[in-house]
Amino acid sequence: MPSDLTHLRPWLVHDWLTGMRGGEKVLLRLVEFMPQARIATLVHVPGTTHPEIDKRVAAVSFLNRLPGAATGYRNYLPLFPRAIQSLRLDPDCDLVISVSHAVAKGVRVPPGKKQICYCCTPMRYIWGFEDHYLSRWSPKRAALAMVKPMLRRFDRQNDCVTQFIAVSHNVAERIKRIYNRDSRVIFPAADVDYYQPNGKPPEDFYLAVSALVGYKRIDLAVQAFRQNGRKLVVIGGGPELPALKALAADAPNIHFLGRQPDDVLLDHYQRCRAFVFPGEEDFGITPVEAQACGRPVIAYGRGGALETVVQPTTGVLFNAQSPASLTAAVERFEQLSFDANSIRNNALRFTWAQFDSQFVQAVNQILA
Repeated sequence: MPSDLTHLRPWLVHDWLTGMRGGEKVLLRLVEFMPQARIATLVHVPGTTHPEIDKRVAAVSFLNRLPGAATGYRNYLPLFPRAIQSLRLDPDCDLVISVSHAVAKGVRVPPGKKQICYCCTPMRYIWGFEDHYLSRWSPKRAALAMVKPMLRRFDRQNDCVTQFIAVSHNVAERIKRIYNRDSRVIFPAADVDYYQPNGKPPEDFYLAVSALVGYKRIDLAVQAFRQNGRKLVVIGGGPELPALKALAADAPNIHFLGRQPDDVLLDHYQRCRAFVFPGEEDFGITPVEAQACGRPVIAYGRGGALETVVQPTTGVLFNAQSPASLTAAVERFEQLSFDANSIRNNALRFTWAQFDSQFVQAVNQILA
């Protein structure tokens, strides 16, 4: 754990605190090595992230008081710009660090202070990923089309950001294309000390771990394994679960375990034949966790997977999001052999020690 930043008193700005996902893990790490940090956010649901995060929340927007905001905050999307700018950050701070995938970077920065934006992605649902979230003819898609020009204008106003840091080269390219800004890349990290191989041969099942929302494309994995008859275990919860279970109703080889604690996740990573990753992610931490356990990955060959999966050493990539393409990749995978040590060594490129060192360097440079 770095000690160089313990004296700093930063504001950490996060879009919303309603679950412990990849961005929240980065936020927790920042809190751990900057213990005087305060957090500002649009919506905060206590108990859904981590106690160390909860106790540092010092500013929450008016969205938090609106009906249904705890679970339906996305319905207030047109209000996001106003809400993030309604936050008033105490100027008694050293700098502002936003962890942003929506509007967090648009916060009003106190005069004379600098902002580092750790950018998970520019707002996906207004910059070309709409199909990943909303069906083409849905009422919400029509409503989004009406407010998209306003949201894009707001999103492009990034003069308040002194330095962009991207979670991947994939996102760095997106930042350049959309904002015309350069960024440095600091990869998120997996807990490679926790996720380790068990030294045993793999068992005969494939594994998918994901929030069960549309753009993760777990439906693709279910369709492929429903057709090929191989055993698939799905860990995770979300609004797509009923539809996915219905899709697999006649497939006894597909098993849904719902949300599971870390020890169950570790056990399945260690025992699976391969990890299946059918979505296009900005980075994607679960394939790294699987590789830390020495298990190969079968992934859609776009987005962050191109930076975390080394074909054919640590896995197999497929080129089209279709059941046929995924099934062909599974068949290709089964003709190959993999070395667990080589796979784990690839995952060791993504450690918290490396993240800490690079982030401390970035903060020191911006404050110099």
